[in-house]
Amino acid sequence: MSPSPSSNRLTLLNQVTCPHCWNVFAPEDSLWISEHPDLIGDAKLGDMFAVRFLPSRFSPEGDAIDSEGYRATRLACPNCHLEVSRPLYQLPAIFYSILGAPACGKSYFLASMTWHLRQLLPRHFKVSLNDADASSNARLHGYEEQQFLSADPDQLVSIAKTETQGDLYDQVNMGDHSITLPRPFLFTLQPTSEHPNSELARVASRVICLYDNAGESFLPGADTVTSPVTRHLAHSACLFFCFDPTQDPRFRRACEGKSNDPQMRLRNTRLQREASIRQDTILLEAISRVRRHAGLREDEQHQRPMIIVVTKWDSWKELLPDVTNEEPYIHHRNHSVRTLDGDRIRDTSTAVEALLQELCPEIVAAAQGFARDLVFVPVSATGVGPEVDTETGTLGIRPCNIKPYWVEVPLLYALATWTRGLIGAQHRISLSDRQSTNKSASSSNGDHR
Repeated sequence: MSPSPSSNRLTLLNQVTCPHCWNVFAPEDSLWISEHPDLIGDAKLGDMFAVRFLPSRFSPEGDAIDSEGYRATRLACPNCHLEVSRPLYQLPAIFYSILGAPACGKSYFLASMTWHLRQLLPRHFKVSLNDADASSNARLHGYEEQQFLSADPDQLVSIAKTETQGDLYDQVNMGDHSITLPRPFLFTLQPTSEHPNSELARVASRVICLYDNAGESFLPGADTVTSPVTRHLAHSACLFFCFDPTQDPRFRRACEGKSNDPQMRLRNTRLQREASIRQDTILLEAISRVRRHAGLREDEQHQRPMIIVVTKWDSWKELLPDVTNEEPYIHHRNHSVRTLDGDRIRDTSTAVEALLQELCPEIVAAAQGFARDLVFVPVSATGVGPEVDTETGTLGIRPCNIKPYWVEVPLLYALATWTRGLIGAQHRISLSDRQSTNKSASSSNGDHR
C-alpha cells in the first residue's frame, strides 16, 4: 500500500534554536535570504551578505519570493540573521561542546571522530551521519582530508591550530556594537532502514551541533558581551573536556622511559608557552561559565553529563598496561546491529580516573564537583606519536601511519546513555547501581581516613 499524502507531509518543529546565537523562535518568524544578485547588503551582516527579509509572497512549493521576484530557499535566524540549515527546522537539535587548552588535540580528536563515525555508524550501528550543512563543515572536511585522504600519505602533515578568529566565527552587528558568534559543525543523525527503530525515524533522528573553540577562548575574561563564543556550553547536552597528559609535567615524569612520543619530552618555545596555560584553569573557567549562563548555584551540580576525553592515549598507554584499546562493542548473533559495552567503558573510566586522581587530582576534583554524571574516556586520534620534521623542527604525522582508537567512543557513549533510540548500550550493572556503589565506596574511604 502506498503511503498516504499526509504521511509524507513536511513537518516542522514548534520551535527552532539558532545554532549561532541560541535564540529560540517559531518557524514562521524566520527570515528568508534573498537570491536576486542585486539584493546585497544586510543590516546585521554587512555589505557582502544577501538581504534578509520577511516574505509576503510565496511560490507554489512554499518558498518565499524576494522583492525582485526571485525564489528564495534559504532561511535565517530573526535575531542574528545568520543562516539556519533546514534540518534544524525538522529534527530536534543536540548541542555538544568540545573544550580544552591550546594544543590539547581537540582538532585532531574532532576530525578523527567524525571521519570514523561516518564509516562506523552505518556499518555497525545502522545509523547514518551526514553533513547538515556542507559549507559550515568545510573546515572539518579539510581536517579529515589531511589525515585520511592525503594525496601523499607518507608526507608529514599537521592540523593548523584553531584560532580565536577566522572561518569558525561570524561577525554580527547588533545595533550599537558588533559581536562574534561561533559557527558550529552540523550533522544529521538518522536510523537507516536496517535499524530496529527505522519506523520511528521521525522521532529518533537528530541534528548534532558540535562546537570547537580555540583554547584561548576559555581563558578567564575571554567571554564578553561582544564575544560570547563559548555560551554554547550552557546549552550543551554533554560537555567534552579534552585533557592532554603531554602538557602536564607530572604525566611526563611518570612516562619517562615508557613513551617514545616527543611531546612527552620535547618542550620548545611554543609548547612551553601553551603548557603554561594550566588545564585545570581552563576547566574551572568553563565550569564557571556554565554555572553563570545556566543559572546554577556554586554548590549545585550540573544535571547534564561531562566526559573527560584524555587525549594522546598512545603516548601514555604504558601507565595503564591492563587497559585494552580493543573496540568496546558487543556483537549479537540474532541481528547485525552492535551495542556498546557499557561496563567495559565504565571500567576503563574507573581506571583512567584513578590515574588522574594520582597524578593531577585537581582536574578530577573540579569535574566531580560540577558534573552529576562523569566519565573518563581515553582516546588516540592518530594511534601514533608525531615525528619531528628535520627541516622545520615542527611536529607532524604521516597519514599512512594513522590508526586511531576509541576516538568515536565519547560521542557514541553520550548518544547511547543520554539520547534514546539510536545507539544501544549493554550494562550488567545499571548506571544508578554503579553510582550508588561508588558513593558508598567513597564514603567508606572517607571514614577510614
